[in-house]
Amino acid sequence: MKHWFIYCSLLLISAHCSVAQSPHRSNWDFCFPLDIKPVVSGSFGEIRSNHFHSGLDLGTNGKTGLPVFAADQGFVARISVSPIGFGKAIYIEHPSGYTTVYAHLDRFNTRFDSVVTALQYQKESFSLQHYFKPGTFPVKRGELIAFSGNSGSSGGPHLHFEVRQTLDERPIDPLSFNTPVEDDVRPQITGIQLYPLSPGGTINGHSSPQYFPVVFYNGAFHLKSNPRIKSSGTIGVGIEVLDYYSDSWRKCGIHSITLHANNDLAFQFTMDGFLFSQTRYLNSHIDYAEKITHRRTIQKSFLDPFNLLDLYQTNSERGRIRINPGASLELSYEVSDISGNASQLRFSVEGTALAQPAAMDDLLNKRSLIKAGKPFVFEQEGYAVAFPPESFYGDIPASFEMVPCSSVLQGKALKVLDETVPVHSYFEITIPVDPALGQRGLTGALVMPSGKLVAAGGGIRGTDFVIQAREGGLYGLTRDTVPPSIRLVSPPVNLNYRGRKSLIVNIDDDFSGISHYQGRINGKWTLFEYDAKTNRLECLFNKVPFLKKGENKLEILINDGVGNEKQYVAVFKY
Repeated sequence: MKHWFIYCSLLLISAHCSVAQSPHRSNWDFCFPLDIKPVVSGSFGEIRSNHFHSGLDLGTNGKTGLPVFAADQGFVARISVSPIGFGKAIYIEHPSGYTTVYAHLDRFNTRFDSVVTALQYQKESFSLQHYFKPGTFPVKRGELIAFSGNSGSSGGPHLHFEVRQTLDERPIDPLSFNTPVEDDVRPQITGIQLYPLSPGGTINGHSSPQYFPVVFYNGAFHLKSNPRIKSSGTIGVGIEVLDYYSDSWRKCGIHSITLHANNDLAFQFTMDGFLFSQTRYLNSHIDYAEKITHRRTIQKSFLDPFNLLDLYQTNSERGRIRINPGASLELSYEVSDISGNASQLRFSVEGTALAQPAAMDDLLNKRSLIKAGKPFVFEQEGYAVAFPPESFYGDIPASFEMVPCSSVLQGKALKVLDETVPVHSYFEITIPVDPALGQRGLTGALVMPSGKLVAAGGGIRGTDFVIQAREGGLYGLTRDTVPPSIRLVSPPVNLNYRGRKSLIVNIDDDFSGISHYQGRINGKWTLFEYDAKTNRLECLFNKVPFLKKGENKLEILINDGVGNEKQYVAVFKY
């Protein structure tokens, strides 16, 4: 069987591309996990919702079931199965000091699949997180270990492939090693944003951040229409950028961003790897409010006080740049990908005098602030919000209010900040419960701007209802008394499943979500594979050792997030 193996030379990039110095390549030589031409559909370090992407997404031609091979000799350290997240995944530790991860799999090879099935029956759980002792399951380089799929939270068939440092589980870019992935496309700069950071500071007379689109012509990137930019005081800069790989139109992330001010380094970001405990700092790395309000992903080139990512090198002002009245500031960006393709952007800013802060600015400066490094508690009418220290990336205005709201029980809700404020840690919302309400089906709700309610979970504590939340918004109570639904998918006539490989069930809930399910055949716990994104349970008949020829009794029991229960019972033939 032909494999894609590592080759040692970088491809020559096309003449029209600007070239950065080729990045350092690690010397571990491993076997590529797929036996097809690699197409990258998601890059390492790419900006995702609340996290950096921890691996490389490899396209599988829109199919599932492609063979997946071990990158090198080693042993299986862990196998996980989940209806969300990585779905079915296998982790292999290698003598090189690296661990490789293969996720969103359809199934494991026969040897591992039988072990996983036995563990699932032993634990009576589809979801599984099992660690193996070193040497229990050795694998050879290039050995078939699994088949690609679309399990877990995957948005389509592909293989998620990771390389981690075994010691601290820090993921690093698989493309920092020599691979057969082709990339001769430089990053695309689409815009910049300038931020006035001083009281009374402005960008072209505006006290709010200003966005400037970028265009490409004459072989270089330029600010569109070559605008004259005037600024005062201390400013911050951010950049909107994306990347592509050869033969792919999927938007991907970049490897490094460097900003110089008058030839002095102001800021450098290099995606060399990150700790999973730090990945949510992405919400400080980007302009979170801009992402929410205008759907632009601006990567800031200055650091918030409580951005603790270790991926930066900055000037003494953490990337902030001061410009004096009458001075001219020459700014230059260089953005590069892991393959060494690079793009530059140069522009200038003229210094002007600080304006007198407007009355609104004075008001904002005098408002109560939440100090990012300290705990904070707000209380009103028995409602309360408690934030632990370092819930925010910098000091923010304390913005809370009680709001009349007909969408929730008790007719009012608590406005906690707003959706444009990134929150790093979970905080606690306490809502007093009117005893006349009763507790049946009671649950927390986030009220969307449209008035739609989204389940926020939570539970009773004494006479209060407590919600653990991680985003700002309007919170209140609602009730969910509707049990989940259960429906056989494409059942055969008279439920005669002879000749079929599986039995598929659709399960769904209209609000609080499925929290627990259990399937039984002939009174015994039975493995039903759960795909949360499609709301489907599937029982593979070859994994039911006690299935009988003839009639079998099927029982399915489901609970939603507040305990509403639904049961389905039927007799089917096999």
